Order: sequence, then structure tokens, then C-alpha cells
Amino acid sequence: MEKMYQVIADENELKWFFDHVIQKPAVNESYSAVFVSRHKKLTDEELKTFGLTRKEGEYLAVQTFRRKSFKDALYQDEENNWTFDRFLQVLKRFNVDKGAYVTGTGEPLPEKTLAIIFYVNPCDDIKVIKAFVDEYMNVNQSIVTAMLNGKTTIDNLQSYQWFGRADSNIKHLKASCKGSKYWMDFDIDVPAWWKTNSFEEDTVNGKQTVSYFDRMKEIFDCYYGKGNYVIVNTSGGYHVLVRTSASKCNPHLVSETIDAYYKNGVKAGEEPYLDEKGNCKFECKLNNSQIPGLPLPGTFQYGKPVIVLNKEDFE
Repeated sequence: MEKMYQVIADENELKWFFDHVIQKPAVNESYSAVFVSRHKKLTDEELKTFGLTRKEGEYLAVQTFRRKSFKDALYQDEENNWTFDRFLQVLKRFNVDKGAYVTGTGEPLPEKTLAIIFYVNPCDDIKVIKAFVDEYMNVNQSIVTAMLNGKTTIDNLQSYQWFGRADSNIKHLKASCKGSKYWMDFDIDVPAWWKTNSFEEDTVNGKQTVSYFDRMKEIFDCYYGKGNYVIVNTSGGYHVLVRTSASKCNPHLVSETIDAYYKNGVKAGEEPYLDEKGNCKFECKLNNSQIPGLPLPGTFQYGKPVIVLNKEDFE
């Protein structure tokens, strides 16, 4: 058994994503990636075996990617200030001894639960520090006010815990204090047949067979143009990144159009995509997070490589 967690699946895939998607951050900006364990991917029997619960999905570690430090502003844009080699070096810091993160029974976390989530737009570190200082001032004020009203140190112990979590608080703020917005993210959850099956449709010349994936791609071509979106294949469907500069329409029109093809597929006999409670799991929605996060292409998601499916659009 491997002694180390290995998060990188394909360096060439990772480099493609770095070259075509990740933009060089401004001096006051940085990117974040998070090593996560999603226990919802385990069966009830596996949860029991490993001593885990579905509520225990957790953020294991965070890495930050920024420009290399410079001593003189004249050198802030030198090529070696932002390189793939440096990006890869930082990402490899997730490759740690399996003893660092273990289950309730002391076993390494199952690979089928692990992923690297990358926040595809940079945060604004000026906003991050301002928000952090505001939090500090609020906590400090609440402690002082409590003491003035006769509370004891013991009464304030929960507030004092904030100081011990200071580094963690900053990491969370990096996921919400947005900087430059290069991409918006469509999060699309699909059944297996969407990725493999086709359907017939009428045309002026008769009938033609079209795959559901190709039709989805045609929809993004129509609304945004080839070369303006990136389709990332994930375990549950796709993340489709669209350049904000190419967004000229209401994104809900895209979601509604794709949703209509799913419903047509079910009417034609495809199996409905339902959860254990019978609720529809198919979803095509715009990710409304301040900074969208998605599985990083070139890394493993639940034991399988994450890849970009439409690289040819950028050739």
C-alpha cells in the first residue's frame, strides 16, 4: 500500500488547465485549493467499517498560490514570478504521509472519498485582511463588553477560541472575498446515460442521431462560442467554466435548455435520475458561490482522474 496520499493524476492535464484557465493573479490576489474528504461517497457498511459518519466530510488542508515575492516593483511581472513549476510544487504539498489524516479506526482515508477542490477565480487579499480585522474587532469588542457587564474569563472562553482559529478563518475568507472574475461555473449533475447515450430527432432531411453530450456542447457553442468555455468531467457530471467576457445572455436560459433535453430523454424511455428519496438529482445551475470551486483537472477525484473534455476547442 502507498505510504503517501497522491493527489496528482496527470501533470500534462494539470499544465493544460494552468495554461488555458488559471490567470496570473494581481499582486493583491491569490488562488486557493483544498484537500477534502467527502464521506457521502461511502456505503453505510463502509462508513461503519472505517468508523466514519456522513456528517464528517471535512477540509483536510489548504494551499495558497500567489506570485513569487519580489523586492523591487520593477520585477513584479518577471516570468518566474508565476510559473507552472511553482504551481505544481505548491500542489504537491498535499502529498503527505497517510498517517496525517486517518479514519476513526486509525486507517488511511479511503481514496474514493478524496478530491482537490480548486477555486477558479482568485481572491482579493486586501478584502480578506479587512474582513479578518473586522472579525477580530467584533470578537474583541464582545469580550470587553461582556467583562464590563460582569462576565468572567470562563464565560468568555468560547470567544477566546476565535484567536486559536485565526489561520483557519483567513483560509475560509479566501474562498469568499472575490478578486478578479474570469470565469463563471455551471455545475451540471447528470445520470450515467447522459454521458454515453444518444437520441433521434427530426430534421428537414429526415432523422439524425445526436448524443446528449454533443447536444449540451452545441448549446454552450450557441450561447457563448467555441473556445469560451471549458468542460470539466467529474464523478457526478460536469463543471462548465465560461469566460465572463463571453457572457452576453441570461445563464438561466442555458440551464433551462439543457434541463429540457434531460426531461425529453426521460419521456423517451431513459431512466429518471433520482436519489434514495425519489427526488430528481438532475441539475444544471450556475454556481452562485463568490468564488466557484471545482475538482482540479489533473488531480484525482474519488480515485479517478479529472479531465477537460473539449481541449480541441482551444487548438
